[in-house]
Amino acid sequence: MLEAGPCARPIPCCSGGYSVAPRLAGAALWVALLSLALFAAPPPAPDAGAQVLRLLTGHVDDRCLFALFNLMGVWPLAMAVALRGDPPWKWPFLVGSLAAGAFALLPWLVLRPWGETPRPRSRVDRALGSRWLRGGLGIAAVGLTALFLSGDLGAFAQRWRTEQFPFVMSLDFAAMTLARGLLALEHTKPRAPKGA
Repeated sequence: MLEAGPCARPIPCCSGGYSVAPRLAGAALWVALLSLALFAAPPPAPDAGAQVLRLLTGHVDDRCLFALFNLMGVWPLAMAVALRGDPPWKWPFLVGSLAAGAFALLPWLVLRPWGETPRPRSRVDRALGSRWLRGGLGIAAVGLTALFLSGDLGAFAQRWRTEQFPFVMSLDFAAMTLARGLLALEHTKPRAPKGA
């Protein structure tokens, strides 16, 4: 039998940096999110556009909806922090997530190199590692969660069952949370060095 020489390298699809399981999980999560949003969501409310405009301008008509809307604004930056060591190709997905949330971000979990030791690649990536930024995001998340829980949860549940916007936004939030959990699991696995 032929033996591998000292310069032999692992096959990419089988090496630690190209783990199949998290990619499949990311793909399954994306397909589930799309399927539920397209086929299980209730119809949009007649004033859905006005609701979004009022949320964008800071009006608090429904504390639960307002808090969830703003939490979805925190998530893209939190995910940028989590992915700061990834290749530059992450940025179109992260920027897209500012408008489309997990719908835009999850494909990156399918494409990214899993299992490699993260390495900040730019000044922006290094800035995203700031303790002050992470602390601010944590405080914002806790405050907005408290605001959500202080709202009328029964009224929000009714809107969730009957209106497309809160239904899909809740799914989006859940998908982002699961995606972050998937990235957190990566830290429990042995990592391959960059370029290995």
